[in-house]
Amino acid sequence: MRSWRPVRSFGGLIGLLLVPIAWLLAVGAASRIFPVRGATFWFAIAALVLFAAGVLFLYWGVAFFTMRYLFDRNGLTLCWGGFRQVIPMNRIVAIRRWNEGEVVRERGLRWPGYHRGRGRSPDLGPVEFYAVGSRLAQVLVCTTEGTLVISPRDPADFIQELEIRRNLGVSRQLVQERQSWWLLGWNFWRDRPIWVLSGAALLVNLGLFALLCYWYPVLRESRPLLPLHYSEVMEESVVRIIPDIVGPASDLFKLPAFGLVLLLGDLGLGLLLHRKHRLLLILLMAVALVVQVMFLLGAAYILYR
Repeated sequence: MRSWRPVRSFGGLIGLLLVPIAWLLAVGAASRIFPVRGATFWFAIAALVLFAAGVLFLYWGVAFFTMRYLFDRNGLTLCWGGFRQVIPMNRIVAIRRWNEGEVVRERGLRWPGYHRGRGRSPDLGPVEFYAVGSRLAQVLVCTTEGTLVISPRDPADFIQELEIRRNLGVSRQLVQERQSWWLLGWNFWRDRPIWVLSGAALLVNLGLFALLCYWYPVLRESRPLLPLHYSEVMEESVVRIIPDIVGPASDLFKLPAFGLVLLLGDLGLGLLLHRKHRLLLILLMAVALVVQVMFLLGAAYILYR
C-alpha cells in the first residue's frame, strides 16, 4: 500500500502553539476564583473551557503530524487522529483540483494551514476537509456519496498514481466507512438519551454552584454559621422543625461538589456498563439528575429559610 504524506505547512505548529496559550489563560482565570464571589463561577467556567480548548488544540496538533493518505488498487484511506476514512476505489468518480470560482462554505475549527471540517455544495454534495494546505495544494476526491478535500505532497504525482491504481480495477471490494479508534468507536458517545440526562444533571449542578457563589459573600458577613440539617421533634404535642447540624457557610459547597463527583462517577461507570446494561445506565443517569435537583432544593431551603 502506498503511503502519502500531506503538504508541509505551519498548521500543526500553530495548533501546538495554541495549547500553552489556552492553558496559560486557563491558569489566569483559575487564579481569579478566590475569594469566592459572584464572578467566581464565571472564572471557573472560563478556566474549564480554556483547559478543554487546550486539550482540543493538542489533539488537532497531534492529528496534523500523524495525517496520512494511504491507497492501493482497492481503495483510498485517509488517516487523521483516531479515525480512518475508507473509500473503495470503485466509488471514486473523479480526482481533480478546484475549478476556478468554485466555492464551498466550510464549517468546523480551522486556522491557516489546517482545514478539518465539513461543508456542502450543490455540485459536490457533502464535503469533508482533510487538508493542511491552501487551495492550490488541495485535491478533490469525488465519490458517489460526497467529496473529500485533501492536500497531498506533490498533488500532480498523487493524482497520477491514484488514477493508475483506479485503472487496474479492484481485487477486493471494500466497504466505504469511517473507522474509529476502539475507544472513540464506542456507541456510548452517540447515545443521545444518556447525554441528555447527564447534560441536564450538569446544568442543575452548575446552577447550584452559581447560586452559592452569588450568596456566599453575603453569608460570610451576615450568617457565617448556617443550620445545615433539620430534624422534627415533638414538644408539648407540637411538631417542631429545629436545626441539629450547624456549620460554616462554606460547607454548602460540599453539596454541588459531591453531586459533580457522583455525576462523573456515573459517566465513568457508563463506559463499562453501556454495552451490556444500557437501560441500567439510563436509570442511573436519571437518578443522578434527581439527586442534583434534591441538592439544589436542599441548598435553596437552607439559604432562603
